[in-house]
Amino acid sequence: MEEANEEKVEVTAENTNTNTTTNSTNNNTTNNTTNHTEVSKKNRLTAMVLCILLGFFGVHRLYAGKLGTGFLMLYGTIVSIAVLMANIPIGLMCLVTMGAFVANDLAVLAFGQFMDCYGKTMSSNELH
Repeated sequence: MEEANEEKVEVTAENTNTNTTTNSTNNNTTNNTTNHTEVSKKNRLTAMVLCILLGFFGVHRLYAGKLGTGFLMLYGTIVSIAVLMANIPIGLMCLVTMGAFVANDLAVLAFGQFMDCYGKTMSSNELH
């Protein structure tokens, strides 16, 4: 009986060491990918203006090269307008949801954290 308990303790100690090694490896990997020193050729101010004027249609995301999410926002807005014509409360909920996405993108752009499709930070100094 006592031998079985000793084996369980040894197995638990081995698992703890393996998890610690795995966690330290994951921390090193995430630290290396958080440094975004490259600057995109896309202008942040242009993207902000596009977001304010045409944000519901995802034009600011298309400008940044994020084609998938840009077309998804366009599709979501078109569907929301179609649903709004058929059923006002549900259509309004859909449009409010799309507005939340636009507001989020505008906030991320304003704080300079919006990345282009290559993971580069958008510049705000000069027009390209």
